[in-house]
Amino acid sequence: MTTLPATRQKVLGFVLIAFLIGNGATLLWIFSKGGRIDTKRSALGVYGGAPDFSLTERSGQTFVKESLVGKPWIADFIFTRCSGQCPMMSAHMQRIQGLFPKETDLHLVSFTVDPNWDSPEVLSRYAERYSAEKDRWLFLTGPKEEINRILKGFFLSSVDEDPNMHSIRFILVDGEGQIRGFYDAGDPSSIKQLIQDTKVLISKR
Repeated sequence: MTTLPATRQKVLGFVLIAFLIGNGATLLWIFSKGGRIDTKRSALGVYGGAPDFSLTERSGQTFVKESLVGKPWIADFIFTRCSGQCPMMSAHMQRIQGLFPKETDLHLVSFTVDPNWDSPEVLSRYAERYSAEKDRWLFLTGPKEEINRILKGFFLSSVDEDPNMHSIRFILVDGEGQIRGFYDAGDPSSIKQLIQDTKVLISKR
């Protein structure tokens, strides 16, 4: 049997250690958030419960998280005056809305990060641009401190002065209120994965 030179053995050893440390850090992050990997059902993660909320919907009615029990949902954070990533994110949501029929009970939930401007009336006009179905695509507003609490509950950075600094990640939540995945709105492969993972959740209802 051929023995590797000592120098090469050391290099391979360092590579292996780095690999283990990197993957260990990933697992540590997951478990630090109260999560686990559910390999029996799918490759979806479980990252803890979505934060509770009671906010005002574009209809002017109060909407609470408990109303989504038993329904998978996709959340994002946008604001109507955004000229950057928000139109792209809402276009993705519009596409997802069209990919799934109403009987799936899939809900889309857009939280504004500019609540001082985004009143229910403003959100209603914005929703019309994307043909948002009133019974399935919700647009929520409320006190800024409450929006920031919800952002933190989703493990996202809070937004203080500049709403342009908000996260462009989608969050997938199952019918039990558990966060199952995070997806980069600017990455086509990540959006593809979001759609696939959504199909998995729907199939398991």
